[in-house]
Amino acid sequence: MTQSRFAKLIDLARTPDSNQRRELLREVTDLFFATSDSRTGRETALFDDVLQLVAAEMQDEVLAELAERFANADDAPTGLMRDLANHSFEISGPVLRHSKVLDEQTLLHVVNYQSQNHIKAVAQRGDVSETISDAIVRFGDDNALDALIRNDGARISRTSMEAAVDRARRNAFLHESVVKRHDIPLDLLNEMYFVVETRLRDQIMERNSKVDQATLDDALAKARDRMRHAVADVTAEAKNAMAFINSKKNQGELNARLLVSLYREAKQMHFLYGLAEITNLDHQTVAELLERKDIDGLAMICRAANIERPLFVTLAVLACGGDGAMARAEEFGRMYNDVPVEAAQRAMRFFKVRKGADGARAA
Repeated sequence: MTQSRFAKLIDLARTPDSNQRRELLREVTDLFFATSDSRTGRETALFDDVLQLVAAEMQDEVLAELAERFANADDAPTGLMRDLANHSFEISGPVLRHSKVLDEQTLLHVVNYQSQNHIKAVAQRGDVSETISDAIVRFGDDNALDALIRNDGARISRTSMEAAVDRARRNAFLHESVVKRHDIPLDLLNEMYFVVETRLRDQIMERNSKVDQATLDDALAKARDRMRHAVADVTAEAKNAMAFINSKKNQGELNARLLVSLYREAKQMHFLYGLAEITNLDHQTVAELLERKDIDGLAMICRAANIERPLFVTLAVLACGGDGAMARAEEFGRMYNDVPVEAAQRAMRFFKVRKGADGARAA
């Protein structure tokens, strides 16, 4: 590295004055881009180290400026990009959508632990692997899922496509994106036929008309088989659900976050038995509570089970919220806070009697 470049980096790392440091940061950023064709790997790593160090102490507006400048750079500093990707969405957005230097592990971490806006931005990347798509389908809300399905650069596995279709069948918001998905298997596309509006049905029929009869017959047969198994295996599904929940409980992995994932994957029976187990209730009581969309009852059993407020709100929005649920999230949170923990746990003692009876019948 030339002495002048090195001196700039040293000045930036050592300067205590925030205004001067901000100006030096711009100069070093300009220098980084100006030397793209002449920098060695070791010099690039040094730039990255210093930029990470300084960025950690800069205000959000400066970080947002850095994110915009580096988001589309093929040789952007990887460490800096990783830090910015995990920052607030106002900063991370352009990096998550465009940066090519983010590796799969970083993107998976973002999808698993950051906000729905972060997840949606990842879903909008020019290239999304099957692994990342699987995580988005698992943890993303409907807005994130819609963005993923509309993204032709996203590779989506058969399993995740089935999960997307299951969610779309219950949510008209997803109908158009699923029907228009360029590589949706024909049998899954036809599952949407009776739940979408006329114009989308016409598009399904148009696609059907473009395949040969043997291919169409095979796809329709797969669709009928999948629907038939979903109906015929209810009892078997309940047994499988109980076995799955018991396994997760024994492994210490049964928690409210798992329940959210099960619900989004349309594993309703697993969700039902999981919520019953985690709240120490019989599954029939839980089923009736959910059928009534009884938010007060859900708040009580979640409070008694020490399920954290944010996860309770998520469960309430997903399972009991109905139309306009997201707008009521704050209201749900207040309902949760209004439930005295001791009173909830005391009331739950009566329900535990039914839990024991339920377990005896299952045995």
